[in-house]
Amino acid sequence: MAEKDERYYKAYMEHKTISRRGLFRALTSGTKKASADASAADQDLVTEQLDASQVVRMVARPPGAIDEVLFQKICTGCSECESACPEKIIHIDGGLALLDVDYGYCSMCGECQKACPTGALHAKKPHDKQNDTELRPNFSSNCQNRLYGECELCAEQCPHQAISIATFSLPKLEQSKCDGCSRCKQACPFSVITMKLS
Repeated sequence: MAEKDERYYKAYMEHKTISRRGLFRALTSGTKKASADASAADQDLVTEQLDASQVVRMVARPPGAIDEVLFQKICTGCSECESACPEKIIHIDGGLALLDVDYGYCSMCGECQKACPTGALHAKKPHDKQNDTELRPNFSSNCQNRLYGECELCAEQCPHQAISIATFSLPKLEQSKCDGCSRCKQACPFSVITMKLS
């Protein structure tokens, strides 16, 4: 085989000239190729780790929040929902929006969903069940109705009649009617209601 001389290499390089953009594309496509070459076992492991059923929501999110695994990927912590909330119960913590109903309730107005630029908060219509915050009231045994009777403040404030009360017993919650707005918690002057993720 004949030895390649300077003319061969000069002709080869003139034919294979690459721009900066082309070089960048070549470098990034190598990364993509390396990713594509990952073993099937590694890909299955990643899929398992990202499985929505394994990602548990540990804090309350604003109404209309998508599944937690996607919410954590899509929410940018831009604070548009926080600014739009008329009740001032949405805060950004750790770069993600969360719902804090300790000193307020959610009116389910949908302003946070309208303001969300990424789609992390999404609902079809203002009173759609998709607006559920996934919070549910937990009634303490110190409930005034259970101890003394005749207290129905939490039931009176529930916009969906999800709470029923019998004298001298703890309030009963109809899960399917509750949207987790926390009006019951705010209505209780004895602070015996805590909101927990369902």
